[in-house]
Amino acid sequence: MKLKDQAEDIRLKLVGLHERDIRKILGKPDAQELLSSSQEIYIYYLSGSPKCTQVAADSSVTEALTVRMDALGNVREATMLRD
Repeated sequence: MKLKDQAEDIRLKLVGLHERDIRKILGKPDAQELLSSSQEIYIYYLSGSPKCTQVAADSSVTEALTVRMDALGNVREATMLRD
């Protein structure tokens, strides 16, 4: 919950950082996606992972911070998602 309140401020400061810096700041991602050209997306759930049955029962809204990195591990985009 603490991260959720600060996520928008943090998101704006992530672009340009390296993957290792992201892991130091936010920790291990809740999920990862590997894209073409060795690009990668880290997903940090702010309202609980959709895999969590208690969260799924309590709310249909999932909020997440996604961090997209290029092939060199530099952050190119950080986005807040609400599903």
